[in-house]
Amino acid sequence: MLEVRFHGRGGQGAVLASELLAHAAFLDGKWPQSFPFFGVERRGAPVTAYVRIDDRPIALRTSITVPDVVVVLETGLLRTVPVTDGLREGGLLLVNSALPPELIEVPIPVRTATVDATGIARARGLGSPTMPIVNTAMLGALARATGVVSLDAVRGSIVHVPAKPRENREAAADGFAAVRSGEGRHLPVARRAERAPPLPEGPIAAVPSSTLVTSSWRTLRPVIRLEKCTRCNFCWKYCPDDAIELDPSGFPVIREAHCKGCGICAAECPPKTIEMVLDAGARGGWGVR
Repeated sequence: MLEVRFHGRGGQGAVLASELLAHAAFLDGKWPQSFPFFGVERRGAPVTAYVRIDDRPIALRTSITVPDVVVVLETGLLRTVPVTDGLREGGLLLVNSALPPELIEVPIPVRTATVDATGIARARGLGSPTMPIVNTAMLGALARATGVVSLDAVRGSIVHVPAKPRENREAAADGFAAVRSGEGRHLPVARRAERAPPLPEGPIAAVPSSTLVTSSWRTLRPVIRLEKCTRCNFCWKYCPDDAIELDPSGFPVIREAHCKGCGICAAECPPKTIEMVLDAGARGGWGVR
């Protein structure tokens, strides 16, 4: 039996990815099981989903704590969530990253594969510039990296995707072709100990959002072109985390420590003066040297 654990953020399609993988396994004549784990998280919060695949009926009904494969839909989770916990010796860590596997730093010796699923999703018009939907590209990469399901089965399962099935099938093929495999850069224990502890993730207490330092959630960050800003204050009004304030002249200023990169400000800005760009801290997971 093969056990797969997906780690993503709300809005990236981690739960749907697990369902599509299970359906692809069924199309290949195998016995699948998929289920998610999430609570009241909103867009950008961590989400976990699980898949089991076997050649015979599966009796287990527990969460997966010792996976054979871990799929990470966003590299920032490598810094804030213990995604490799329980990963079996000789297991595979598949990460959505434009970097080669050798530049992804991981806390345990593990096989690593990477694919630029974000770039593929943007090229295929999946999701939005502020929240690309990367799940189908990751599934294509998973099929190539593990061989647990065929690409044809993955493409066949995508008929159940609610929007843009053709583009999603193309994204799966792109991910299949573009995935790279190698060995991640293992961080020595002493070096890991020097790192500051990650910020807590998941459900939070009922405290003012202005007190929450959620920048560790961020993959994309907003950049405001003030020369085109009309001071309409829509970004300030719609920001769910009180991460935007106004300077004495009425222009918006991003409070970087409190911005989780949800992209709502860019989506709501009438003159489109806000651009979401890749956050420097999201490039290399545990770290890139």
